[in-house]
Amino acid sequence: MKRLQLILIATIALFAAGCSPKKIVNQMQENISVVGIENITGSISGGWVITLRIENNTGYEPTLQAAEGDIYLDNTLTAHASLMAPITLPKKSLSSLDIPLELKIHNPIKALALVLRVSERNFDKIELSCNATIEMMGIKKSFTLDKSPAKNLLDKLGYTAK
Repeated sequence: MKRLQLILIATIALFAAGCSPKKIVNQMQENISVVGIENITGSISGGWVITLRIENNTGYEPTLQAAEGDIYLDNTLTAHASLMAPITLPKKSLSSLDIPLELKIHNPIKALALVLRVSERNFDKIELSCNATIEMMGIKKSFTLDKSPAKNLLDKLGYTAK
């Protein structure tokens, strides 16, 4: 109950100080970033875990409520991945967070090829599309990535083969 009261008081204080939900979302977008991808592990049957290095320069702890996406190999829908549980980003920190994903296989042969390519850190001809919802102080923001080459996204996030 005290936590709910604190959240309510903080929300009222933010609104009184001129921090509209839109400003909070903009602050969240400007001050939270994926710095890099540290690791990708997984199997066809057990799901995958992507370890992200995330910087949160806000005083808030946003939660990744939901995320899902499609994985394409050679322009063929191969698998659908879904976030297994919400993940909260620690405030004012640079953290390594494991993102557990459940997989639904659409094409078993392509899925095997996908696992082999990822284990070899070869992301050529792998494409991703996804959407995610982040919540902070009751404010939700959705993000979408249209079908894009995984290699470009991974390069942009600083992922290097180990």
